[in-house]
Amino acid sequence: MNFEVVTSIDDPLFKKALEMYEDIFKAEVREDRHVFIHSLTSEYIKKHYIFLVGLIDDTVVSLSTGHYEPTTNSAFIIYLMTHPEYRNQRVGGQTLERIEAELHKHAQDVHGRDANMIMLESFGEESYENNSGKEEAILRKNFFNRHGYEVQQDIPYIQPNPQKSLAPTPIDLYIKQYLPLQKDVISPSIRSCYINKYIHGNENNREFVYELLESMDL
Repeated sequence: MNFEVVTSIDDPLFKKALEMYEDIFKAEVREDRHVFIHSLTSEYIKKHYIFLVGLIDDTVVSLSTGHYEPTTNSAFIIYLMTHPEYRNQRVGGQTLERIEAELHKHAQDVHGRDANMIMLESFGEESYENNSGKEEAILRKNFFNRHGYEVQQDIPYIQPNPQKSLAPTPIDLYIKQYLPLQKDVISPSIRSCYINKYIHGNENNREFVYELLESMDL
């Protein structure tokens, strides 16, 4: 398996990866292509944005994106997805390990050491009414736990809905720590990553995002 970090929206892999993304995610829950284009082209965030594509024999089999946040030396994995035909073949695990490594490269460039923590979001069992959805949520949780990520039970975490006209959505927040961190370090790191993604990346209204952060005591 090979990986390519895409740095231009003109790269053919960018289009192929987004086509896979749109096949996997239903229209009502996915972000518009503009979010990915903006993240790769905005002078403010493109320097520390990663668009990672996994390949087997020139076929796109996985995609992961993430933001490195230099002021707190932390990172936010936004997407981690595997083509349905290549699941249960360690593609997801290899992709997660590779984007972690790419995020740490940014940390090494800025601070000379790995990131303090990496966070990600994933819907839990309570987000689903059907058994298949609950079972998939359990599988994701077990997968992230095996890779060192733990759910932050003490944070009433919510994300802005990708469809901006809809209400924010409760979702589980996972964190992997690379140093033993106290809450007074973790909370500002979550806040900085959240702002970086949802204000600078997704271009949500600043006051709206700050209200969400306040509601989470962040």
